[in-house]
Amino acid sequence: MVPVIGGHLEGLYLGEAAAVDRFGIGDPRFRLAMNLYGAPSMTPKEYASYNRRTILGISVTVAPPLGQYDASKLINLGTNRWSIKPELGVSRAYGAWVIEAMAGAWLFTDNDNFLGGRTREQTPIVATQVHLTYKFTRGMWLAADANFFTGGQTTLAGRQNLDLQRNSRIGATFSRALDRKQAIRVSASRGAYTTIGADFISVAASYNYVWAR
Repeated sequence: MVPVIGGHLEGLYLGEAAAVDRFGIGDPRFRLAMNLYGAPSMTPKEYASYNRRTILGISVTVAPPLGQYDASKLINLGTNRWSIKPELGVSRAYGAWVIEAMAGAWLFTDNDNFLGGRTREQTPIVATQVHLTYKFTRGMWLAADANFFTGGQTTLAGRQNLDLQRNSRIGATFSRALDRKQAIRVSASRGAYTTIGADFISVAASYNYVWAR
């Protein structure tokens, strides 16, 4: 995934009103996922009659420092550091209901060229997620979602900042298949508990197409 980011920010910087615009490429993300138990590889015919029960899987997400970055600017689209997230997930089906839980942690290397050559460090961010899904049909479902994450305190040039994160979000996702290869998805979420950065409402819509024989 390669994000293209555009935004306008306003606020106070050193007590003075400031504004900035940014547009460009953020750090890409590469993700490798593998099932450890359940959900074997199947043909479309086998999948049609598959009775889902327990699934256990792992994944690793890597974000290399390839996004737009300028050490002379405080606000950047790239982070100028590596970020790695190992994650473990489990899913269990009970008839039309499916409950899923995931736990992982973002690990960060240091940004050694932050705003004029200083070193910026960040502690790991531990994250958990829970999803409760109800399947109306094989191609239509609705999910309630919640997460909690904590950590991420930064240190700049040896001085620790007061920015420890303890945030939680709740939301819902609806997905409907249009046919065997196409589906639409709509989701919304809002901050349930916020210390830093997550107190906002987000709405997203996506269209999915699967190339298959």
